[in-house]
Amino acid sequence: MPGHLEESCVTGGPVNLFWSTRSMTSSKEDHLTEFFAAALELSTKARDAYFDTVIKGFAHRKGWARCGIRGIETQFSFDDSTCRPDLMLTLTNGKRIICEHKLNSIQTPGPECDERDQLERYVELPVDGVVYVRSELKSPGARVLRHPKYVRPAEREHFLWRDFYHIFKDQDHRFIAWLRDGFQQMGFTPPHPSVGDLKATDEQERDKNRRNFAKLWTRTRTSGQELGWDSEAGSISDLYMTNERRVLASMVYCSVKSDGLRIRVSPRKGCVNACFTQIEQAVKTQSVRTELNPKRIRRGDAKFTVYDITTTLSGVFGPSNQSADDMEDRLCAFVTHFLLAVRMPK
Repeated sequence: MPGHLEESCVTGGPVNLFWSTRSMTSSKEDHLTEFFAAALELSTKARDAYFDTVIKGFAHRKGWARCGIRGIETQFSFDDSTCRPDLMLTLTNGKRIICEHKLNSIQTPGPECDERDQLERYVELPVDGVVYVRSELKSPGARVLRHPKYVRPAEREHFLWRDFYHIFKDQDHRFIAWLRDGFQQMGFTPPHPSVGDLKATDEQERDKNRRNFAKLWTRTRTSGQELGWDSEAGSISDLYMTNERRVLASMVYCSVKSDGLRIRVSPRKGCVNACFTQIEQAVKTQSVRTELNPKRIRRGDAKFTVYDITTTLSGVFGPSNQSADDMEDRLCAFVTHFLLAVRMPK
């Protein structure tokens, strides 16, 4: 049955209630939350896997006795508060964890008299933990990240929907198969260890491979943010990073071409020579075979000097049997090496 359900969006086979009801609501986030909560209610296996993924480490650090999820409520309202988190999880030890779910939207503002962000208000509620889930990386802010109630994964600022895809695998329940198919169609799946041909002649295959590669930028974006760089996705698989702090470069643009990776560094005005010197040294100390080429490019009516750092993806990722986690780590280490290089000399 699951195999037929997963093909239904394409073949017109058995109906998938997740997709057929999604178009009936203007709030896609609430719709996803309701289906997600129902799946946790229906499957003890999924519920335990969710607990292990999200709460187990946090509970251990808090010194809580062994526990699990006892109750699940959606759109929970707090007395004397405008806060209404998407999910309330009550644990077997009585602790309460609230979860805020987003797709691509920003945090919901509070009343005019309260200038705090949504999560800043949530961590002050009478609960024991706050979880933040998004489809793409967007930090909740330093105040929330430092708060003792904030529940986060070890390697980044918040959970991603793709982190939960594994809890629905190898389950035969029809409802869970609907949601698993929804996760696949929305791209909430881990990056595939094999990137595939990024220049495939078939457009669908090429775009699929590029989207898979884009998922590997997550840890690089987190590392960059810790160094003061703002980041945003470029053309599917590319990454733009900008920095307004005292660094030698104002922008770093990462792009992939077939088996090649290019990092284009744009020096800040007045820092061209110093930036080149630092990058040249970084290339020499990089363990991966790397080339550095200065170029003159036009932006608008003016010309600028940029530095292109190029290497092969096979050089960055190593052996083809690397896991997706290893690939993310290697890509992050390679790019971060050059982000560190363009810091202002002491």
